[in-house]
Amino acid sequence: MNKKPTLLIALAMTLIFGLQVHSQQGENKEKIKSLKIAFFTERLGLSSDEAAVFWPMYNAYEAEKEALRDAKWKEVYSRIEAGNYSEQEARNILNRYLELEELEEELDKKFNLELAQKFSATRTLLLFQAEHRFRKRLLSEFRKRSGNEP
Repeated sequence: MNKKPTLLIALAMTLIFGLQVHSQQGENKEKIKSLKIAFFTERLGLSSDEAAVFWPMYNAYEAEKEALRDAKWKEVYSRIEAGNYSEQEARNILNRYLELEELEEELDKKFNLELAQKFSATRTLLLFQAEHRFRKRLLSEFRKRSGNEP
């Protein structure tokens, strides 16, 4: 692969992460999303036509996943944090948690099979790798900025 796009992405990530944290959370999310798009597009080697197919699929998948995480927070974790629940309520919370976990697993499976069908199994595995590396880099940058580098 050409090293120039990788260098440009690394430079862009460094510049954006180097900005002050004083901006609003929504702005930070948009910056991270832009970095993610550039990072994934480069890692997956997506042409503009392929990107036009991939990103709507991926964004829909991420939106569904986010909705499941929100439901998990509202219906499970916040209730656990509140405490003071009966054994029956605890069972209900546990059952809801397990339902949401199953829904997330089904969503992952559906998305990955669809992605492998539209692109390839190899590119699907590259996406796994890109997601892992992006999260790792993001966490590393966060730790550097907060002074908690391991």
